[in-house]
Amino acid sequence: MSAEELEAWLMDRPLVLAYIVALVAGSLISFIVLIVRYNNDQRLKRYPVTAWPLPGLDFLLFILSLVCWFVLSGMALLQLHSWLVHREQEPGVWLSIVGGLILQAGMLLLFLHFRFRYRSHNEGPVSPRILRLDQGALLGLFYFLASLPVIYGVGAAWNLVLEILRERGVQIDLPLQDAVLLFQEADSPLILFSLLALAVVVAPVVEESVFRAGIYRFFKGRTSVTLSLLASGLLFGLIHGNLQSLPGLVAVGVCLGISYELSGNIRVPIFFHAFFNLNSVLWILILPDSLTG
Repeated sequence: MSAEELEAWLMDRPLVLAYIVALVAGSLISFIVLIVRYNNDQRLKRYPVTAWPLPGLDFLLFILSLVCWFVLSGMALLQLHSWLVHREQEPGVWLSIVGGLILQAGMLLLFLHFRFRYRSHNEGPVSPRILRLDQGALLGLFYFLASLPVIYGVGAAWNLVLEILRERGVQIDLPLQDAVLLFQEADSPLILFSLLALAVVVAPVVEESVFRAGIYRFFKGRTSVTLSLLASGLLFGLIHGNLQSLPGLVAVGVCLGISYELSGNIRVPIFFHAFFNLNSVLWILILPDSLTG
């Protein structure tokens, strides 16, 4: 789609245009406010996230358990897919939804097992700062908007690098994330609702518990906040298994960690994650396939 075609497409959809304007204005204002507040308001630093004092070998076992769960659940789904195809039944999107739920459930159970099985008396709370649900939601929305310039900037820079490499003859054909394809293939309200629930409710709760309340806090007890943010963000990006979106997902992971560290409450990155996924789903559903695909 050319720039002229995109402009004409937007002019025919004033609600989409209004959403884009509101998103851009809100993200720029939130970004500026966050920078100013961070430099001048010491209250942002009053509730530092406490470390997770899990022994190094136990943490390594935790990571290996997560990797094994990813591999085993993936193999089981492949076997189920082959069985359904052999019986001449179309697996459809439901198999991916069930697989996503199984994957997320296993991740959460592993985290809870290591969290409480190896709990130390010296461990501080996951959320040093107490926030009501509505406060967590508002702060999550604020940090989501404030992070968009960084996230989209990293994504744009990565796409530019890929384009330069392609112009120089490097063969790069990176697939879309599975989630993009699933939402594009959703052909019923029930499937769409199930995918939304998985992306906007289940995934944020599970992944923030694992990567922020678990992995980030472990690294924070052993290195600087900056390195902890980068390490947890990199693992967060890698676990999604998509090179096309990897730098952007790492940026998302780092920004989620920053929102957790500055707010002192795990609800904030959970809502941030939920808003980010919801925004991504809206773009998949709204934009024409020539842009999303």
